[in-house]
Amino acid sequence: MKKLFIYTLAFLLVIGNVVMAKEEPVDLKGYEGFYGKVEELADDGDHPQILVANEEGEDKGFEKLYLYTEGVLVLDLKTGEFVEDYKFEKGEMIQYFFRKDTPVLQSLPAKLTPGIIAVNLEDGKYSLDVDTFDKDGHGPGNRLVINVAEDTVAENLKGERVEDFLEKDLLVLYTVATRSLPPITNPDKIIVLEDETKTVDLMDYKAEGEKGFFLRKYYEALGAKVEWNDEEKSTKISLNDKFVDLLNMQGLLTIEDMVIEMKGFSVQDGVSYIPQEYVEKINDFLMK
Repeated sequence: MKKLFIYTLAFLLVIGNVVMAKEEPVDLKGYEGFYGKVEELADDGDHPQILVANEEGEDKGFEKLYLYTEGVLVLDLKTGEFVEDYKFEKGEMIQYFFRKDTPVLQSLPAKLTPGIIAVNLEDGKYSLDVDTFDKDGHGPGNRLVINVAEDTVAENLKGERVEDFLEKDLLVLYTVATRSLPPITNPDKIIVLEDETKTVDLMDYKAEGEKGFFLRKYYEALGAKVEWNDEEKSTKISLNDKFVDLLNMQGLLTIEDMVIEMKGFSVQDGVSYIPQEYVEKINDFLMK
């Protein structure tokens, strides 16, 4: 009887915790950050990726992750500068950050696209944190606090000075910090990251008259990859590890096994124009 009481109490406590957890709001501000070792280099032809074994990632379900690397900012901690066309090597240690609201492909292992990857950790000059720092210099990840003085400056990715840089997504490089938890630093460099979740308004890409919408301009603004196949006269639109195909000359849209005839679709002087109803069909598939 005593055992039954204990088991019943434990069950009620678990259920209570689950209910409470559902009522708590999920904070999607800020960035997650991990250290990991590159275990595998993979490339399916369109999406180069690396398999990373994470340190202390098991408790979050990220013991291993595939990271898409195409177009991702790579930062050299030796120099504090970005590296173009970086070639990852099996066995190297990296540090990487991604926004908490980043879409995760629930494969095994899971796949995602990070915002920043740092390399040359072992002999690097700098330490790094990436987070959404508030007006007091605190990030929700509680990994670092930055002291902001009157002479503290920040730049955007174009190298332009940014005056009001707090309460934004920041890349912070530093060489000296306190031993407190979290550490406090006077940063060596602050870079304001552009908001990758900015809203793209379809109406900004409407063509004159009744042509419809500019296909390539709109989807490239969304961050999709738009590829033209001259031999087949077709267009492939890729986003979030999904893709659709368009046979431009025939006005046909293929979404998985479904083929749709696009009434009103046209190609004029090498530019494709697409009606709104088919944009919505494509977006419903690519963005869910």
